[in-house]
Amino acid sequence: MNQDARASLFQSDSIAENYRHYLLPTVFEPWARLLVTTVAPQPGVTVLDVASGTGAVARAAATAVGSTGRVIASDISTGMLAQVSIGADPSGAPIETLEAPATSIPLDNDSVDVVLCQHGLPFVRDQATAMAEMKRVLRPGGSLGIVVWVAAMRLEPFDSYGDVLRDEGLEEPFPRAWDFDSFKMARPKLMKLLAGFEDVTLETTSLRLDWPSVDDAVNGILGTPYGPVLSALMPERHDHAMSALRDWMTASPHPLVTAFVATARA
Repeated sequence: MNQDARASLFQSDSIAENYRHYLLPTVFEPWARLLVTTVAPQPGVTVLDVASGTGAVARAAATAVGSTGRVIASDISTGMLAQVSIGADPSGAPIETLEAPATSIPLDNDSVDVVLCQHGLPFVRDQATAMAEMKRVLRPGGSLGIVVWVAAMRLEPFDSYGDVLRDEGLEEPFPRAWDFDSFKMARPKLMKLLAGFEDVTLETTSLRLDWPSVDDAVNGILGTPYGPVLSALMPERHDHAMSALRDWMTASPHPLVTAFVATARA
């Protein structure tokens, strides 16, 4: 199986809804805007957003390419894809959805002008095959843009979500749940994956999380695979975990998050 087993955990409709409500505005939309601004797709082009989730990148790209452009959001989660068009720019390109793994994209060779992927690559088991698929569907000279969190650096809010549940003494609720670096990537590995592309650039960028409230920061856990684990706890343990999480978020409400922003050409 080429898809990381963790990716299937996002199939839940409740995770998708909470992801869109709590995590998308604060955690993912700022990176989506940065990625699209960096790659700068031109009006009228075709953009593929790989591992689109609930569509932060797809919506930003749809605005950039305008009504004459085309945007395709691909993901393995039906629940996530159902959220993609919510809040889309009515004057932008319509967003098509494509339920497919990153390792087997059902599009023709040389069929898109731009491929974008935000924070999804670490959740693909066969990353080399995924990169080969992105290159295959890109037209010659087409643009690639990827954002991935930096390994060996703290990643909020997700490291805190995992820390709190692990400190409750829970067994790993899903594969590599306590291996927080598995959600991230080291520079040498990313550069190796980009080796088949031309004009590669790799910048390290930090953004500050700007939660509207501590409640949003805490409830963001419900938009992750940790959410069902938390909800299944007995009330006393659930309340203890939520209290610990609230303490953590109150102490550090606006942490910096660091990611690699990579661009290249096919």
